[in-house]
Order: sequence, then structure tokens, then C-alpha cells
Amino acid sequence: MLSYRQREKLSDLWTASRSAIFIGLGVILLVGLWYVLATSGPGRAVKEVPKEIISAADPVLLKKIADVADLETRYKGLTAADIISDEALLVLAEAVAKQREIARSPVHGDYAQQQNLERLESEYDALRAKRALGTIEQRIKDGDDDVKALRLTEAEAAYAEALQLQRAVNTGAAPSRFKNYVREAEIEKSLTALQVYPLNQEKERALEKAREAVKEQRWADALAGYTSARDALDRINREFGATRFADLAGFDRIEAEIATLNAASIVKELDAKEAEGDLADRSGDNKAAAALYLEALTRQQQVNLLFARSRFVSSKRIEVLETKLQTARSQPIAVELTRLERSISADLRRRRLVSADQALPRALELTERLEKDFPRSNYVDGALRIKLSYLGLKRAEIKGVQDKVFDRLLPLIGVDDRLMLASEMPQDIYETVMNTNPSRNPGRSMPVDSVNWADAQEFCTRLGWIMGAKVRLPTESEHRGALADNPGEVRSSAGEGKVGTTDGGRANPNGYRDLVGNLAEWLDADPVFDRAMLAGGSNLDSPEALAKFVLESRAKVDRARHIGFRVVMELPADR
Repeated sequence: MLSYRQREKLSDLWTASRSAIFIGLGVILLVGLWYVLATSGPGRAVKEVPKEIISAADPVLLKKIADVADLETRYKGLTAADIISDEALLVLAEAVAKQREIARSPVHGDYAQQQNLERLESEYDALRAKRALGTIEQRIKDGDDDVKALRLTEAEAAYAEALQLQRAVNTGAAPSRFKNYVREAEIEKSLTALQVYPLNQEKERALEKAREAVKEQRWADALAGYTSARDALDRINREFGATRFADLAGFDRIEAEIATLNAASIVKELDAKEAEGDLADRSGDNKAAAALYLEALTRQQQVNLLFARSRFVSSKRIEVLETKLQTARSQPIAVELTRLERSISADLRRRRLVSADQALPRALELTERLEKDFPRSNYVDGALRIKLSYLGLKRAEIKGVQDKVFDRLLPLIGVDDRLMLASEMPQDIYETVMNTNPSRNPGRSMPVDSVNWADAQEFCTRLGWIMGAKVRLPTESEHRGALADNPGEVRSSAGEGKVGTTDGGRANPNGYRDLVGNLAEWLDADPVFDRAMLAGGSNLDSPEALAKFVLESRAKVDRARHIGFRVVMELPADR
């Protein structure tokens, strides 16, 4: 028995040498595994050919090899003119069969013979495919012609033969250029379509009858025809969705025609109600018109809700009928508002300011009510609201403006329906009316300057509201008529050449000042043009230049310190 000291030494020795022992065992195992694999691989599993067989040539196999070469040469000769004959196919098939026997031989079936077999098989399949392509195309054409002639049995046979040939090409060893998987799928679809063709014909006949019935206004027959067509197409879409006869958009169109026919009677009533409403509106019976328009609107809303696919669905017609309805309902308010607006203008024109001031709040109230309760009414007039609101804001200043303007108005020579301002427009009147003063020659009695044509037009509009009459820029003939070849004192560039006040300078015999000189004045012009005339010249012109009547064409947007204007007020016959 080992002593304790000996066991301890053995334990230390084992600990020190353990790693080396395991590494050695691992190396031994790897070497053994390599030997087993090297000596028992696949090559050893095949029974070795006896040396006496390998050394002796098999005359039968050698003859087959020679036959294959001869057959291939013969085949090439037969196809030299790129004509594929039955004989060429037979020759190449025989060559393939003999080459297959050679490739399977344990003696000569090496890699080279196997490659030769694959080459011959590929060439044979390519030859068959090339020959089959013409047949496939012809049989597809035959099938299409048979379908058009409704020979469905013959069409099915033609498509089936074409499909069989195409599948043989696609699954064979022919080169990829002969394969056509898309055509195979299309032929399959054509075969499937033959099943749905009678159903599609039924749909087309139903549609034809429905359209003819619509032309003749036989609405019940039309509805029956469209319903039959819809049912047939619905079945086609569900059961034969992959065919060319499936048509989801066509189904929607037929549904729309059915909805249209179902809605036709309602639309007929709608048209009648709208026409009656128009007649009542023209005759002045706004209550009857409103009731009829309401009925028409209700029917259009019904069509839009219940027959959403119908071509009679129309949001625009809803808007038109709503406008007509609100216009008819708002007519009493509009009539009263029109009367008040005319009364206010007449009172302002005749300077009955208290009466105009009393009517103005009621007119503003009606304007607000019209816009709030009947926003689509044709009587809603934004311009009228602006006018009345402006007059409401200027109520305290209307009398002062009228006094100043009337003090400066003079009748034009030879007419009694127009008055023209004796001077150029003073800045104090312009600032009161427009709430601004663009002048670069400031002064309350100085003429307003630096205004463009649009500024002058806007001033005329507002002053016309205050005066209760139309106010506008003078025409050239009016300017010349007031001048009468006697300008009075002419303020030109002579001396200091400064702009003078509107009440300075000597007037001409007709009472007008500064028709020549001081400021050039805008004349009336067609709004569509972008230029207008300036008359009379200005303080920048010499006395010699102002000796003639000066006219200058300027862009309407121009502003300058030497440009101003005066106004003409037209008086109505009932003034």
C-alpha cells in the first residue's frame, strides 16, 4: 500500500502531465479518423472494373460511338437549310438513344460522354421546340377564330393542343429562348375563358337590350336588362376573376345605370318643381316660388342619398336650388332694403340729412339680417353693405362734406344734368372722405396731389355715396367745355413755379380755376385699359407749353406731386 507521501507525488505528477496526455490522445484520434475516411470513401464503394475488361475494347460500344458521330453528321446535313423535317428529328432521336447507352456504360460512360449526351438532348429538345412554336401559334389563332365563330368545342381542342405543346417546351431541355411561361399562362386563361364565354355573351345581349330600351324610353325593360347584365357580370367577377371578361369598373357602371333608372322618376318630379318655381319667381310670387324650390331641393337630396351611383347625383344642383330657395325667401327683405337705399340716396342728394340719418340704421339692420339668414341669396350685395357701413361711419361728417362740395360745384356750359368742381379737389375734403392724405404739397386748401387713377376713382365712389348721386372724373370734352378757350390765371413754371391753393388764382369767365396749370388732372377712362389721360398740364410746364391744351397719356398707377384731379357729379332726372 502506497504511503501518503507517495500518493501525493503521484497526484502532483498527474496534475502536471494531464494536459500533455489529453493533447496526445486527441492527435491520435484525428489521425485515426483521417485514415478511416481516406480508405473508405465513395470511390471504394464502387466495384472496380476488372483490368482485363478495361484493357479489352468493347466492339459493340465502339460501334455505337461511331454511329452517334455518323448520325450527328447526317443530322447537320439535313438541317443545313434551316428546315426541320421529320427525318432530321428521327436521326437526332436515334443519336440521343445511342449516346444514352454509351453514357451508361461502365467502361465508356465517363464525364465527356455524359456531357455529349446532355448536348445532344438539349439540341433535340431545341429542335422539337423550334418546330413546335409554329404549331403553337397556329393553334392559338385557330382557337381565337373558333371563339369568334362561337365554335367553342373546336376552340377548346385548339387551345388544349397549344397548351400541351407549350408545356412540353417549357419543361424540356430546350434553351431558355424557346420557353415562354407567359404564353402558357395566357393559353390557360383562354381555356378558362371558354367556360365563361356564354355567360359573357348573355351579359352583352342584356346590355344591348337595356340600351335600346333606354332610347325608346321603355324604362321597365331597360331596368330589367341592366339588372340581368349586372347579375351575369357579378358572377363572372366572382367565379372567373382571372379572365379578360372580368370587369369591376363595368359592374360599377351598370350599377350606376340601374341607380339612374331608379332615380329617373324622382328627377322628373324635381325638374317640374324647379320649372314651376322659376315661373312663380318671374311672376313675383316669392312665397310660391320658395315652396316649389324647397320641394325640388328635397328631391335632389333624396337622389343624392338613396341613389349615390346615379348620374343624377349633383352637389352643384343642390347649391343652385339652395340659392334659388334663399333668394325667393329673402325677396321681401331685399325689396325693403332696395327701397330704403334709394330713399337714403335721394335724401342725401336733396340734402334731407335728418331723414337719411333716420333710415340708415334700419337699412344696416336689414343688410346684416340678409347676410346672416340668407347667405346664398342673390340679393346679398357686398358693395351695398360697404356703402351703408361707410355712411354709418361718416354720419357726423356728411353735412360738412356736402356743404364744401356744393359750394364748389358749377354747372357745365350747355347742360343741366351735370355739375363740375370749380377747382381741383382740396386736401381737406379728400382726407375727410378717404381718411388719408397722400399729398406731398400739404395744406387743407391745397389741391390733393400724388394720387393715381385708382385712388381718384375710389374717392369718386365714396363721395357719390355721400352726395347721393353718381360722381366721376371729367371727360376730355367736359374739361375743354369748362375751359372755353379762357383758362383764367395760369400757374406755370414761371416765377417760383409752386403749386397754389384751390381758392387762389383768378378764375376764368365760367368760374373755373386751374383747368390749365397748377396740377395735371386725371380724366375718365375705360377700366379695362392700364393708361389714362392727364389734362391741363401743371406747374412744371412753361407758359409757352401751357398756351396749348395739354394732354398726356400716363399709366394709371403713376403717382406724382404734380398730378391731381377734380370731379363731375351727375344729377338724375328726378332731382
